[in-house]
Amino acid sequence: MKPTQMEFFKMSAAGNDFIVFDNRAGVLQPDRMGALVSGLCTRGLSVGADGIVLLDDATEGDVRARFFNPDGEPTFCGNGARCAARMAYLKGMAPTRMKLQTDRMLHRAEVRGAAVMLEMPDPTGFEANVEVQVDGRVIRGTFVDSGVPHFVVFQQIPREEPIEPLGWALRNHPRFAPAGVNVDFVGTVDGPTLAMRTYERGVERETLACGTGCVAAAVAAAAAGKARSPIAMRTHSGAIITVEFEGGATAATGVRMTGEARLVYVGQLTEESVRDVTV
Repeated sequence: MKPTQMEFFKMSAAGNDFIVFDNRAGVLQPDRMGALVSGLCTRGLSVGADGIVLLDDATEGDVRARFFNPDGEPTFCGNGARCAARMAYLKGMAPTRMKLQTDRMLHRAEVRGAAVMLEMPDPTGFEANVEVQVDGRVIRGTFVDSGVPHFVVFQQIPREEPIEPLGWALRNHPRFAPAGVNVDFVGTVDGPTLAMRTYERGVERETLACGTGCVAAAVAAAAAGKARSPIAMRTHSGAIITVEFEGGATAATGVRMTGEARLVYVGQLTEESVRDVTV
């Protein structure tokens, strides 16, 4: 079987969209995904997505999920994991309450209709009041690794203003080399809800939502005294992701993230969708 003969599932988690494959037959080799991923994720020329998710047989738990950024690099993705859990349930690969295996950990997940609760890695590397200089000005933020590294900046940027110039500069700042960071701009909205916008490395643009970013922003906000668990995060799509955890914000444990994981459509690739792509 070729990749173009495989059924795929287009899914969205609060606006973060993914191409999901049931790869239990082993058609797609994880170590040879680079060109295929970048081709399929290219909007306008192929399906288009913020990443690709492979569902495989697990060595632990019910199902295994692997994640790839649009640049072809393997990664961890909180929103992608919620989509993986819901698709595993819909495909009969796992029960409503399941254990999802990723390269980071064995996650507890629960499908609640069109929403999914996912247990996330405990944040590490917390560092507040990190200062970096960009374009002659000092930007202060909080570094936290919530599955991938994030730099959280408490700065409300109007929806009509782009975040790419500053986001790109911070994502590539020498302070965070060589891996770079995702950059989250966090402001307040009604009541206890926080609003956030994220520039994602690997995608190299603003995305409509970021699951690990919601966790990083929630922990940083709690540490700064701006909120406490459970914390509602309004993503750039307008959808709400709720983050809960126990313990102090600088050493949070038992982190759970809950939000929608919708199945948008089911399709099959054509040869033209992967034209000039070598697999």
